[in-house]
Amino acid sequence: MMNVLILVFAHLLADYPLQGEFLATMKGKNHIVLFSHAGIWTGVIATATYLIGFDITFIDIASLFVVHAIADYLKAKPVGFYKKLDGLKGGLLIDQGIHLAQIIVLLAYKGGLV
Repeated sequence: MMNVLILVFAHLLADYPLQGEFLATMKGKNHIVLFSHAGIWTGVIATATYLIGFDITFIDIASLFVVHAIADYLKAKPVGFYKKLDGLKGGLLIDQGIHLAQIIVLLAYKGGLV
């Protein structure tokens, strides 16, 4: 359980204060900004995962990055069902749920949920 809490804290750090207003505003308008945010988030999660004792592979990093970038793009643009959702309510809940699912899947894959 502590592994989950550590990575949730790392997620909150990377997805809120380390994102900042510029990245949050511009990631739906500029792919470099989107990839920068996804890279920061991925780096923080990968580093925290490594520091709590799990090996991180290129596939782990690529998966974290791609899923995060796609989820944020869909919400920031907005695309698909996100068009019908309030960005600060339903849209935010789905976006954050995806990111938390990424953490759970990573830890499950690494054997860190036990």
